[in-house]
Amino acid sequence: MNRRFLPIVFLLLASTYGLSGQWPSSFGLKGGVALANQSYRITAIDQELNTNAVTGPTLSLFVEAFKSQHFSVQLDVGYAAKGSSTTIQSVTVNHLDNDRITINEGEAAKSDYTYLSLAPLARYRWDLEPLCPYLLLGPRVDFLLRYSTESEYPLEQQSQTILGLSLGAGLEYRLQNLGLFAELQYLPDLSPVTHEEPLLINNNMLSFCLGIRWIVSGE
Repeated sequence: MNRRFLPIVFLLLASTYGLSGQWPSSFGLKGGVALANQSYRITAIDQELNTNAVTGPTLSLFVEAFKSQHFSVQLDVGYAAKGSSTTIQSVTVNHLDNDRITINEGEAAKSDYTYLSLAPLARYRWDLEPLCPYLLLGPRVDFLLRYSTESEYPLEQQSQTILGLSLGAGLEYRLQNLGLFAELQYLPDLSPVTHEEPLLINNNMLSFCLGIRWIVSGE
């Protein structure tokens, strides 16, 4: 992990404790599998390119604070593997033939992007002991850790920071001060993967995780 991200993670986790004036109401970890894909669009000719989804791991630590009857704030700090695969090798536009587009295909090439994700989330829950269904919603910022591709035409200008949204739902089973849960999240990006004109690439990801939550005594 790039060292410049460690102070950011520490600061966000410390601020959760400091602002609440008490220990967070819960903390834990979750991990699972993610189905990631990308949208490719050539802006100059407004042409969408086909891509295939790829699977990868996802892992997050989280801390919850500012807990009220139904609402709380949860900070997720996670690792996410994103990307896509495509058989498209090149695109040719013949301006002398009414801008006819020729798409040349070959063997599938996979592109991998790994990110450190920070997401402050609003959490709304229904306490139906021992079950606790909940919803998650909030902004997200992804920091690029690594990029690799099997393509003969690698990107030269990847975005180091990407803004996005996190939308999720889960179901938790309570065992005294312990919670076991399953969670589904949809994570679309609001800013592009690359600034290389005329290519516009955006990430989107669907993740399914299993997790464990430690509930602080007295909360």
